[in-house]
Amino acid sequence: MRATATMLTTVALALGAIGLAVAAPGGELARAEVQAASGAVVISNSRAGQAVVTAPAVRPGESATGTVTIGNDGDAAGTFSVALTDLGDSTDGPLTDAVRIDIREAGASDPAYEGPVDELDELALGTFEAGEDRVYEVRLTLAGTAGNDLQGAELSFGLAWRATTVVVPTPAPETPSTPTTPTTPSTPTTPSTPSTPTTPSTPAVSAADAMGLPAATSCVKRGRLKLRLRGPNGTKVVRATVTVNGRVKARLKGAKARKPVSLRGLKKTTKLKVSIKASDRRTYKASRTYRACKR
Repeated sequence: MRATATMLTTVALALGAIGLAVAAPGGELARAEVQAASGAVVISNSRAGQAVVTAPAVRPGESATGTVTIGNDGDAAGTFSVALTDLGDSTDGPLTDAVRIDIREAGASDPAYEGPVDELDELALGTFEAGEDRVYEVRLTLAGTAGNDLQGAELSFGLAWRATTVVVPTPAPETPSTPTTPTTPSTPTTPSTPSTPTTPSTPAVSAADAMGLPAATSCVKRGRLKLRLRGPNGTKVVRATVTVNGRVKARLKGAKARKPVSLRGLKKTTKLKVSIKASDRRTYKASRTYRACKR
């Protein structure tokens, strides 16, 4: 069994004229520890209790960036990750949709994550050796299309930095072999009774089927495809994003997210990706590729 430690950093974003403020919560602990038989993993946070990003007058299309140093002050290696938590939006969606987050190791050309705030799931950061520190840049960008209707709105969320101990398997001791005993003559076996036939198991439902994507055997007819999104496991769809070949085709919320969606102008090969925020506060994702129907 693996033990886990978690440390929170809060990101708060307020729009005035228009401005951003990204801060860590007051009184936050600077260290979080998880203990295992192989040693301890201790998460350190250089910005505990301090502002991560402060930008009181960011204009639409501009970004605000802050840095935080996350380290392993323990004496054992740990597997680190970061995840979104406690998302709060006073506009119930529009402000969240207007902000993108970029998390990357300082100096890296490629981000560890770049995209919508509410689609940041558990993000693996790799193994931190004992005593290792890494500096991460956190950048928030306000969409250039953000309008005056967002003035005075508030967005807040947390970044949960987590670590689990790396379990190193120990080799099992070799046991000396016991001498073989002479075999005794086998007794005649009684005829076995026929086994009862097993009932076929119900095939597992894929995420794409559970979320209402068209069947994998479907094809694009005259550049069109129709789908009706569903929440997995009996949940309701609160918000959904539909992407075709890397471009967002639709952002839906509330009752609109539960109505049929018609996609038009599709090409010969269509890669459909859907992200659903369900009523159980979890985010579900699925994708499928469709081709044009043969004439």
